[in-house]
Amino acid sequence: MPYSDLLKPIHHFLHAPTSDSWVEKAKQPEQQSVLLIDHCNCELNANMCI
Repeated sequence: MPYSDLLKPIHHFLHAPTSDSWVEKAKQPEQQSVLLIDHCNCELNANMCI
């Protein structure tokens, strides 16, 4: 299965593509803690929905 096919449900859910500028900012090492905290919050919220 092509990689683009795997992302179709995600793109449909988000309704808009992620901008390249956001990706470049998110890839910066000093943003790692922010991304990890955000991911943790998402995991906690998902766990509450089970």
